[in-house]
Amino acid sequence: MPHHPTIAPAACALRPSVFASLASQLRTLERPPIPLHLGDAYRAPPEAARLERAAARLPANGYAYANPVGLEPLRDAVAARCAEDGLPGLTRDHVHVNVGATGAIQTALATWLQPGDEVLVCAPFWPLVKGMVLALGAVPVEVPFYARLRRGETVAAVLAPHVTPRTVALYVTSPNNPCGTVLTADQMQDLADFAIARSLWVVADEAYHHYVWSPHQHQFLAALPGMATRTATVFTASKSYALAGVRIGFLCGDPAWLDAARRVATHTVYNVPLVCQLSALGAIETGAPWIAETRALYEQARDLVVQRLDAPFDLPMGGAYVFADLGADLGDKPMLEFLSDLLRDGVSLSPGDAFGRDFRTWVRICYTSAPLADLATGINRLNGALERLRRSATATLGRPRTGTNG
Repeated sequence: MPHHPTIAPAACALRPSVFASLASQLRTLERPPIPLHLGDAYRAPPEAARLERAAARLPANGYAYANPVGLEPLRDAVAARCAEDGLPGLTRDHVHVNVGATGAIQTALATWLQPGDEVLVCAPFWPLVKGMVLALGAVPVEVPFYARLRRGETVAAVLAPHVTPRTVALYVTSPNNPCGTVLTADQMQDLADFAIARSLWVVADEAYHHYVWSPHQHQFLAALPGMATRTATVFTASKSYALAGVRIGFLCGDPAWLDAARRVATHTVYNVPLVCQLSALGAIETGAPWIAETRALYEQARDLVVQRLDAPFDLPMGGAYVFADLGADLGDKPMLEFLSDLLRDGVSLSPGDAFGRDFRTWVRICYTSAPLADLATGINRLNGALERLRRSATATLGRPRTGTNG
């Protein structure tokens, strides 16, 4: 039991942000690097979502506390949009407005978990989820998942060896951040069957469900038989509508447990700022054409990276990232040293170990965070840095390059 000045072990177990180790170097650069480390969007959001437009919609008492559950017209709009996107049957009672997908996922986990509970975390994974589990005194169990499914292994074969009597929940994201895998309809059904057979809660992180590349298709896990009562469906205006700074996310689920989640949220953030909710409402009401246009631009960006990147990676099926393995070129060079050198070249990437313990030689490249011309420049600079490593290795050791695109 820690006393002053001892910090709680759960807090000590949390890792810094993905790019914190290089933040001091960022501040010394003469000009900002091309920001391919951020899971952000270079596009401006839909016109109706701009904050000045949202502020004009504020009621006379717009500076008062808002409904902790979320603005009713926004929750109605979310339910209607879910039906259009493939998740029917929701009403405003199934929707809670939270502080981004981050707040939504944390709220769901805090509603379900007790200290010592285990959560299967399908890897590679969005970095913050592991820390959320740890902060609740629960145990994140990393499961190498998406690459094994791409190789043809079944969901049950991959997950079952990691289940114990303490396993109570599962975290999965499709399209995946960072590797871009989109689970097939059969794989989603297998995942549903697995969760039902073992009485598991499921966090379905659907942050990138609007951005899936042909011929792949997105499937809401909660839409499958038996999953509506056990699934927290999470998505966010940050990714769908380029509103990351507005911090609006949605937690959707059965009111039987969502009512308890609302109490958890009330005791953490209370309510989300009303002007931010009005921004998200404007996006949902008018943003379908914007999403269609943005999807085409992002797929073009994905194709540019796929065609030009000179390192091994799995083809992204959706999302916003290419996840590349630089191990064949890094050799003994530490990843952070390489990323530091790359910063001096004017490009920033995310180190792979944030996404799981098996990815220390990997990097995440966000292809939605910079315009196409800047993205092309960034990839060229990354290729140049990798080529310098190869020339150095050949000169020193006489070894040829071994990496190939995947």
